[in-house]
Amino acid sequence: MCALAVLYTVPWYSYFVYHHGAKTYSPGAVLAVVGNVPVEEYVLVVMQTVFTSLWALMFVHWSTPCLNFNFDKRSYLLIRWVPISLLAAVAAVGYAMTVRGQETFYLGSILCWASPAIALMWYGAGNFFTKKIIPSSIAIAGPTLYMCWVERTTVNDSGKFAPEEALFYFIANFMVVLAGSSYDKAYGMIVTYSLDFPHQFNVSCRFVRQMLRAFATSEYATPSDVTQDIKTSIKVLSTSNAFGTSNYLFHAGIRLDLIILYAFCRVTDEMFDSKSDEKKKKLKLELSKQFISEVFSDRKSDYDVKRIPKEVKIDWKKYESEFTDFELSSYRALSRIAFFLPRKPFEELFAGYQWDLELTLVRNEKDLMLYTSYVAGSIGAMCLYVIMYRYGNDMNELVDNADYLTKQAYKIGQGLQLVNIARDLVSDSESLGRCYFPAEYMDNEKEDLRILRQEKNPRSLGNKKLKKYSSKLIQLANKQQFESVGAIKYLPQDLIGSVLASTEMYRGLIKAIQSCPTYPTRASLPKLSKLLIVLNTLYIKSIQYIF
Repeated sequence: MCALAVLYTVPWYSYFVYHHGAKTYSPGAVLAVVGNVPVEEYVLVVMQTVFTSLWALMFVHWSTPCLNFNFDKRSYLLIRWVPISLLAAVAAVGYAMTVRGQETFYLGSILCWASPAIALMWYGAGNFFTKKIIPSSIAIAGPTLYMCWVERTTVNDSGKFAPEEALFYFIANFMVVLAGSSYDKAYGMIVTYSLDFPHQFNVSCRFVRQMLRAFATSEYATPSDVTQDIKTSIKVLSTSNAFGTSNYLFHAGIRLDLIILYAFCRVTDEMFDSKSDEKKKKLKLELSKQFISEVFSDRKSDYDVKRIPKEVKIDWKKYESEFTDFELSSYRALSRIAFFLPRKPFEELFAGYQWDLELTLVRNEKDLMLYTSYVAGSIGAMCLYVIMYRYGNDMNELVDNADYLTKQAYKIGQGLQLVNIARDLVSDSESLGRCYFPAEYMDNEKEDLRILRQEKNPRSLGNKKLKKYSSKLIQLANKQQFESVGAIKYLPQDLIGSVLASTEMYRGLIKAIQSCPTYPTRASLPKLSKLLIVLNTLYIKSIQYIF
């Protein structure tokens, strides 16, 4: 964006502004002049682009791109063409005003210079920008007011401030924010419609051409059911505090994949944890296993994945009669990204659900680690393969260490699940009659199991015993994390802090459990604590894994 800004702005500076006298400068007040333009103007263009882009990131980058697509053809075309028509008129008026020696020359040159670029960007990203009009307006207003203040107080020695300067800063900042929206819209199209835009991010002519094609593609011409399924996935996760916090730390591509994955896991978990008929649950489990077999039918091995997007042919009719709309939506969304995911973790996930349905007893630590590997280690592996797909083109080391990283991803997932179990000793017993604490570690195996699984009255065990059992689980969780956290250094640098922050959230849960004088029913972290954990991890703790 900085390069484009310099290439587009400096010729205008040179010809209209300085060559024709719209602006003047004292030769003794500048370092050097390149093409009629002081080098300080080049610096200003770059600094303004960087400053406004970073400011805009704070406000416009939080929502998932596909939520800002407009699928209504009539409104889409109106929003596209009405402003472009007005910009064409503004450019014509500006050209008429650029009469040398007239007071309107500088204003006319600004309008002439800005209108074509804005019209070009508006063609592809105008609707996307409009969907985020409030945060985008804040992103424009902040830098504009700041730069006007700087101009007024430090640059203009005469004490006068021409309104054309304020207009220039406003238009320039608007162009920077609109350029950011153009990139976000194009990349959002690529990660949402992987089958139509198969090339992953890298510095190549092929990817640039794909970005330009995605930028020019009208959202209404794409299938809206893809985005609708993603919206359903987001709705499924709306009550997930842990995911809601960590999700914002990832860029758009990985964030979207994780939304689909986590929503699928959440939907299937609730499917088998609900109080519906056991026979119906078992039927859904068998159908789900058939679904996994269909989706991954072309895989040669447990962890075989595809690099090129491929549409999976699914016979949805047999699922429609048994699954709810929410469930079907999550299954459809998963099928679209399944090409870069391995089969084995999904088979393990449903093996964990079968464990729950059959009320299998966790007899010892080996059983516990097997169960956590099924229901959480598998999810860790899924997340790793998302990262490898999105970064595989630029991270050979990541792909080369796939086996090692997969093993560590399982351990990270197991560690997080052990914290969940330590937190949910009471709620698992009261609501589901389940106990994942190994029977071999219980003080009175027969009596404790009766209380937890049959009576569903965990509080009768007493706080001391509940704290003791949770401490043992936390001890196991710590072991898994300490053995696996070193693998984070192999991840792309911009993901290290994000992944580490996700795990540190669970470290915070451990502290919440241990600091409570009595065993809490379901420990949680306040928003301020989450924010402090994120900031500390992103800007301090993650440094040791980068350098």
